[in-house]
Amino acid sequence: MKHVTKLFFVIIILFNSSANSEVKFGIEGGLGFADMRAEETAQTLANLSGSSVTYTYDKATWMGRLFADYAFEEELSVEVGYFLTGSLDATYTISGDSATESYDAMGIDAALVLKQDSAYFKAGMHSSELNGSASLTIGGTTYNVSETISGSGFLVGGGIEIDETRYGITYYSDLGGDADSDVTFLYAGFKF
Repeated sequence: MKHVTKLFFVIIILFNSSANSEVKFGIEGGLGFADMRAEETAQTLANLSGSSVTYTYDKATWMGRLFADYAFEEELSVEVGYFLTGSLDATYTISGDSATESYDAMGIDAALVLKQDSAYFKAGMHSSELNGSASLTIGGTTYNVSETISGSGFLVGGGIEIDETRYGITYYSDLGGDADSDVTFLYAGFKF
């Protein structure tokens, strides 16, 4: 919720300073690809338990982003956005007992956008929150653990924008401030 409040104040500031500029809003949706390192976790569990471990995991989940675009000139603008992901899940099974983990993220981002013809490139920063939860079933009893971390990282991306419709890719590093938590967002969207 604190990310939404920050984004709201940034958009208000953009509107108040947009006398000679153009502010547009947009929405993007697509898939967020991330490596959960499920194979490494399964190997760690196998080493600890001395048993073989089977596992299944998600490689991608839905991801969406709302944003405001503040144009300084035709080729240069600033975007400020709010993004949200679905849950990436992994399940590990050891001798009939199971463990599951899932992660989702949300945050705000800001990027400088350079446009040339129909192509655009962007680079900036994000402040995000990574939510993780895990459960372990032993002897019919399930134990739940959850954790939330916050932090920042950089982003880079690019794409094509034709008649306010855009297709692109953005790489978000260090979600929640965790150096091992990156996501690549492949999306389609539009501005209005």
